[in-house]
Amino acid sequence: MANFEASVQLTATPEEVFEFLIDTDNILKISPPDAGLTFTKKPDKLYLGATIEFRVQGFGQVQEGVHEITVFEEPRLFTEKQISGPLKHYIHEHEIVPSGDNQVTVIDRLEFQPPGGLLGFIVTESKLLDIFDEGFYHRHNALKEIFS
Repeated sequence: MANFEASVQLTATPEEVFEFLIDTDNILKISPPDAGLTFTKKPDKLYLGATIEFRVQGFGQVQEGVHEITVFEEPRLFTEKQISGPLKHYIHEHEIVPSGDNQVTVIDRLEFQPPGGLLGFIVTESKLLDIFDEGFYHRHNALKEIFS
């Protein structure tokens, strides 16, 4: 199983950041535009057991996926797990850690496996790490702008 981790320091309370991140409309505000993310079914806010159905541009074509919220510990942590989608395995943990007066660190941790079959020869672990690095760089810069 491969892993990826990225973090960003924000000026905000854990409650403010958590509320922002579980509002599904805000996900689009911090996602890279070239990812082509669109939701086909989603709640207004995430909660334990919530599912999100989406389309994303990836690997040269539109990919569909479903994620479920499997851990929800307000205001510090929630985890989404791929139920179906382009990767063999994908879990994204969002952790919000107080790090000073009105300061938090948002830590994004991914556990993943590249797709199988022929696509797995093209979409390798190192290729996915590059994609995640670019995507979270954009996401974290967008969060810094919003919480500046």
